Amino acid sequence: MGIFRKKETVPLTNPNALVATQNLSELVIRSIREGVLIIDANGNIALANPMASVMLGRSIDELVGLNFISNMVLQDKAGTRVDENTNPILGAIRTGENVERRDLTLVTIGSNKTTPISLIITPTNGPNSSVVVTFRDIAQELSEERERMDFISTASHEMRTPVASIEGYLGLAMNPATATIDERAMQYLNKAHESSQHLGRLFQDLLDTTKMDDGQIKARMEPVELVSTVKQYAETQIPNIQAKGLTYQFGADGIEQGGLSIQQLIYASIDRDFLQEVLNNLIENAIKYTKTGGITVNVKADEHNVHIIVADTGIGIPRDELNHIFQKFYRVDNSDTREIGGTGLGLALVKQRVELMGGKIWAESEQGKGSRFIVMLPRLSKATYDQQRFLFENQQRMQVNAAQHEQAVQAFASGSAPTMAQPAPQAMPVAPAPVTPAPAPASAPAPAPAPVAQPQTPVAPVPPVQPQA
Repeated sequence: MGIFRKKETVPLTNPNALVATQNLSELVIRSIREGVLIIDANGNIALANPMASVMLGRSIDELVGLNFISNMVLQDKAGTRVDENTNPILGAIRTGENVERRDLTLVTIGSNKTTPISLIITPTNGPNSSVVVTFRDIAQELSEERERMDFISTASHEMRTPVASIEGYLGLAMNPATATIDERAMQYLNKAHESSQHLGRLFQDLLDTTKMDDGQIKARMEPVELVSTVKQYAETQIPNIQAKGLTYQFGADGIEQGGLSIQQLIYASIDRDFLQEVLNNLIENAIKYTKTGGITVNVKADEHNVHIIVADTGIGIPRDELNHIFQKFYRVDNSDTREIGGTGLGLALVKQRVELMGGKIWAESEQGKGSRFIVMLPRLSKATYDQQRFLFENQQRMQVNAAQHEQAVQAFASGSAPTMAQPAPQAMPVAPAPVTPAPAPASAPAPAPAPVAQPQTPVAPVPPVQPQA
């Protein structure tokens, strides 16, 4: 008998042991300081713990056996009740995918008390199966986060001014038209200028993340053809890729037709600025963490979603770090990353921007074997794209017309222009003024008067007509 034989599972046949295990499980569930529900595939509550009873405002006996929709009332940030089409629990039951949300509010039945919650939904066996729902009060966490963000926002805003001044003076010192310095001093100034620019970007990132948390920055969605858009944005990084001696390749899903591969047209609704910043950050990270090899950008699509993939042949990310790299200020701590440096804000901002566009982002990597960052966005059909594009362009024209109207109103209010053209006043008829002939030039002799014919009947002589001066 070999010592490495697989250990056989012994069935639990002792009734006392089975009861002890069940009691222990019940004790654990009851002692958890989070609300716990088990909801079956039909949406009925199969189990509820005491904390869930307290937070929902119903006794355990009232909850078990009832549909969760009427007993777990959720609201979004705007205070609108989440309906069945957007309910994350129903979505997890249908798809079998894990869901984690921190942007919902729970309404306690009876008191109508609203509580911001962290909601985690874990399916037990794929699509159309039971789910385990855990939720907890995060009001105190959000308050502490708000205080931290307020401090960061204020400090970043105040420090941007001196940093801008430093950059300005360094620019003057480096300008040959305003200063004369030797080559060694120029190297020092270049280093100082790079550092000040890095500091300025850090403060801008801090401000951006606090504004996004506050909802001050919103996505301006536009329907686009995504393959050409991604290609255009990614190619702006080619000089930086080549400067490090790396290769670059772009690819996209194609259609085989007549032995040729034709690039497929893929449509999605995006915020152009957000997508540009997302691609810039992902490609810049790939450049920083890749010493040899290259960077590839791909656009792929299935029936419902589009995937933008940025892959590199760099140092990779340890598997146990993948779930944390999108957190604010989090950085993988090893010898390679310490040499490269960074703030830990870039990927957090990428995640925020992707989610504001209605998408998701995740990473796949293995240490030493490169990384793949995948941005998933909802795909638009050609008919939906055409409709949304028509509406978008009409909206743009309306905004231009409204802006022009506002400018005209402001110009009129300031007295610089009329609001509408006024007809010219009607002139009253007047007698024509006598026409006075122009005087002859001083050097020209006066013209001789024409001879007057004498009538046959003698009359009094007529005095000659003198020309007017």
